[in-house]
Amino acid sequence: MSHLQDQDLADLESGSPTAVVDEVDLETARRIEGFVIALLKDYRTRQAYARGNQLIDRFHSAVLDQLHDLWDHLPHLTLTIDEGRLLWREFPVYDEPIGHDNFAFMFFRDGLRTLALLPGCDQGELREFLEILANYRRGRAADLLATLWHRDFSFVRIEYVDVGEDEGVQVPAGDRNVGAGETIADMSEIERVVSEGPVSAEVDDGFNKILLSEAEHSYLQREIELELERPLPHDVTLALLDQFEMRDQERRRQVVDILRGLLPRLLAEPDFATVALIVNELQLLANRTGEQDTQQLVLSLLRDMSEAMADLVSAKHEHDDDGPEQHELEALLGALQAEAIPTLVRALPAMTDFALREQVEDALDDLVARFPDQLAELTSADDPMLAAEAAKIIARLGLEDAVGDLVRLSKRNESVARRAGVEALGHMPVERAGTTVLRALDDADWTVRKAALEAITRLTPVGATGELRRHIASRSFAGRDEVEQAVFLRTLVVADPEAAVPELSRLLNGRGRWGVRHAAIVRAGAARALAMVGTPAAAAVLTKARKDRNSTVADAVRLSLRHLEQNVGAFEDGAEA
Repeated sequence: MSHLQDQDLADLESGSPTAVVDEVDLETARRIEGFVIALLKDYRTRQAYARGNQLIDRFHSAVLDQLHDLWDHLPHLTLTIDEGRLLWREFPVYDEPIGHDNFAFMFFRDGLRTLALLPGCDQGELREFLEILANYRRGRAADLLATLWHRDFSFVRIEYVDVGEDEGVQVPAGDRNVGAGETIADMSEIERVVSEGPVSAEVDDGFNKILLSEAEHSYLQREIELELERPLPHDVTLALLDQFEMRDQERRRQVVDILRGLLPRLLAEPDFATVALIVNELQLLANRTGEQDTQQLVLSLLRDMSEAMADLVSAKHEHDDDGPEQHELEALLGALQAEAIPTLVRALPAMTDFALREQVEDALDDLVARFPDQLAELTSADDPMLAAEAAKIIARLGLEDAVGDLVRLSKRNESVARRAGVEALGHMPVERAGTTVLRALDDADWTVRKAALEAITRLTPVGATGELRRHIASRSFAGRDEVEQAVFLRTLVVADPEAAVPELSRLLNGRGRWGVRHAAIVRAGAARALAMVGTPAAAAVLTKARKDRNSTVADAVRLSLRHLEQNVGAFEDGAEA
């Protein structure tokens, strides 16, 4: 809400003849007011979220943008701190009712009277200053003035007075119920009178005492209890939504600005019911108006809150007893925007609650359908685990447009990312995917090669047989793990059973260089793979090796022939065993 309206300027001019009000000062004051609004969003976000949250960085970037703009117009920014106001010269750039959350009052009650920001504070001191304020507000610092004094910033300057010794300064007590009816002092006085019980009519120092009957006393006691138990956030929310429903776009903007400051607190508590009420009603009201400006206004709020709401949903499996009800969970998931996708993708692997995981997956699928580019971009995330999870979802949804992103993922330095990229490509029946999968057979990491082999069994890309035979015929094949050898041979059989028989015959009954037979472990693997082929040609190759002198090879041949004789189709389980 702007405090620099035309009427305010007229009042300022009439009440202060010496004040010089010109358009330049007014425009500068408005710029400063915008900066203070951005600063408040940053400060409140730090109260609601843990350090390192991306939302904090986003709001701090907005603060720095506003600050850099100010330096084009001012050599420095000096604000005078009044009871509930921040003033630049004579202009109020922040003016709110005095209460426990009044930003200026927090400084004023601790004796701070001037706050100055100098060019250079954007290099880190402003961020640290806001962290100190947020920690103080959360109760992690006992004395704001002492903390700032000991820190002794170079580009954030403060001037203060000793409140205890300054008799001319009277600091009012903040009232958390300002604007909500009776003050706390009023309620305390009423509660004191009622607690004394029914009284008789007497005259004391010329004033009549209140006469209460038993029924009246019980009635007032009950009303006080109801008032004290009244869910204030819920009532405030309803009042704000009523204001939003009025056909006044400026008022709607003001309501959204208020909710932008309120929602982080509700999410931090967490107050699931009130958050669900807000997001449901706002979307309903915006759609009912049919006005694009109103719908965009609501969407901007939901985008700002999406990451925090996704965090809340993701944490439900950790604190199930305190989690949202089903209808509240549906409301939160239904309100999420593109900004929630990274949080949900990151949270999915840790979800052990099947029902919750299913709901989150459905919500994520809906978000990806609306914002497909967002998920594809995550494959380039610095966090390889996040990129890997994004690849899994791309594969599950069959997003062939993201093949290029998966190809780039399969070439990253982290093996977990390469494996995820290759696994996802195995679900994309396009030529580029098959080509990349075949290249992955040369990867240095066995888990990536295994993913490539599994992908080949699904895609059977052109050239797969030749690539597999090249690897099997290589010198290094005999030195590989027995499991890897078996998987290579099994994949060759699946890719091209007929072409596999000569290769397997060469391994089982042929000789390598210098007339030496292949290693027994390789020959035994070839025998098991021939059982998978299950053709007469495969049986003939096995029969030839029935009397092999090596016991390991002879046992594998005997078992394979037995399976063929019993007409067992595949010997896949036996190969893995």
